[in-house]
Amino acid sequence: MSAAVSETQTAPDGLLLAAACAAAGTLIPVVAHQLGILGHLPDPPGSLFASDRITESKAAHPLGIPDGVLGAGSYAATIALVLLARTRPKVRKLLALKLVADGSLAGFNVVRQVALFEKLCSWCTGTAACTAVMVLAGRRLLTAELSLRKPSRRKPRRQRKPWR
Repeated sequence: MSAAVSETQTAPDGLLLAAACAAAGTLIPVVAHQLGILGHLPDPPGSLFASDRITESKAAHPLGIPDGVLGAGSYAATIALVLLARTRPKVRKLLALKLVADGSLAGFNVVRQVALFEKLCSWCTGTAACTAVMVLAGRRLLTAELSLRKPSRRKPRRQRKPWR
């Protein structure tokens, strides 16, 4: 690691990187199933999950492309941005925007599964959980890079002397 990377920057970046890698990892079985390499996606016991039905649905193939493939590519881009942002400050804003997009899409996907199927894909839920960790790990970056507040140009107020 270079001397330009501060100690306070490495801990959140490390968690962010680990969560992005875990999110990409949870998509590997989904991609294998959607491409016909894996015949069945195992689910935890219970009636809450229906991974096969959800990942084989038309909703999981926008424009005929398996969403697992799109997601894996997206998380690979996030991983690249995390690594580049360590040494290139201009990439930090792009990473912050990417985290907003990742979090929004993961949340949308979970809501869509519940609304359309009344079930969840366990693997996709794991991806969404990893994405939530990514967003939490990147919250300082999000605050710093996407702040909508402009610095105040007013002169600071003079403090009043307390009554004695």
